[in-house]
Amino acid sequence: MNQIEAFLAAINENYFIQAALTLVIVFGFVISRWVIRKSINRLGKKFSYDPNRTAATKRILLFSLYTVCITILIIIWGGNLNNLWVSLGSILGVIAIGFFAIWSILSNIVAGIIIYTINPFKITDTITLLEKEVTGKVIDIGLIYTKLEDEDGIITVPNNIFFQQVVKVKSSR
Repeated sequence: MNQIEAFLAAINENYFIQAALTLVIVFGFVISRWVIRKSINRLGKKFSYDPNRTAATKRILLFSLYTVCITILIIIWGGNLNNLWVSLGSILGVIAIGFFAIWSILSNIVAGIIIYTINPFKITDTITLLEKEVTGKVIDIGLIYTKLEDEDGIITVPNNIFFQQVVKVKSSR
């Protein structure tokens, strides 16, 4: 660990090295972002994935890439990660308290992530909520709501309903 600390101390004393490393990180970030986008698009087309699924996968991977690059840049420019983690922990704590206050929204978001991950139905499938006697064709699966279309119009169903009731899926596959 002493060698890493010595290397970081040497970097922090020389702004030229910091600037050069920053340019390398930014260049690597731009290239990585381009590769991720192209690869996900290519895999989505090759395996016929739903465009919404590939877009969500790109968002998740690019968010991770942004986080890693920002963390590396903070280290290069001499930022203290301990302070960053304390601040991030405090912010996440406040957010957690806020989510507890609005648990229904949080449950819909978690249900939306599970629907994305498990993929029990897809857009264009016809689903029936047996207890509510609601039937419709899936036209959009969002993070909080899923939109169904029937002969009367569009029905917006909270995602957590799909885990609380029996759902019948008629696949259009």
